[in-house]
Amino acid sequence: MLTDSQIVRLLDIANAGCHKGMVTDARTIYEGILAVRPGHVPALIGQALSHIVIGEYEQAEQILRNQVLADHPDDAEGRAMLGLSLCLADKKEEAREVLQDLAGEENNSAALARSLLEQMDQA
Repeated sequence: MLTDSQIVRLLDIANAGCHKGMVTDARTIYEGILAVRPGHVPALIGQALSHIVIGEYEQAEQILRNQVLADHPDDAEGRAMLGLSLCLADKKEEAREVLQDLAGEENNSAALARSLLEQMDQA
C-alpha cells in the first residue's frame, strides 16, 4: 500500500509529466493512484489536467463536474480547474460563473481564479 507521502510524490511526478507533454505516462500514474485510492480527488483533478493540456476540454469538464465537484462542491482546486477548462474551451460566461465566487477566497486556487478573470476581462 502506498503512503500519503508516496502518493503526493507520484502526483507531483504525474503533474510534471502533464506539463512536459508526457500525458500518457501521467495518466498511468493517476490511474494507479485511483486503483489503490478510488475517488482520490487530487488524482481525479490530475486526470482532468491531463485532458486540459491537450485540448480535451469536454473530457476534463466531465471529470471535474461528475467525479470531483458532484461529491465535493466546495473543492477550490476542482473549481479552479473547471474554470480554466471552460475558459480555454471558449465558454467564458460559464467560466466566469465558476470563478467569481472562488476569486473572493484566500487560497492558491483563488489566485488562479482572479488571474483567469482578469485575462478574460482584457480579451
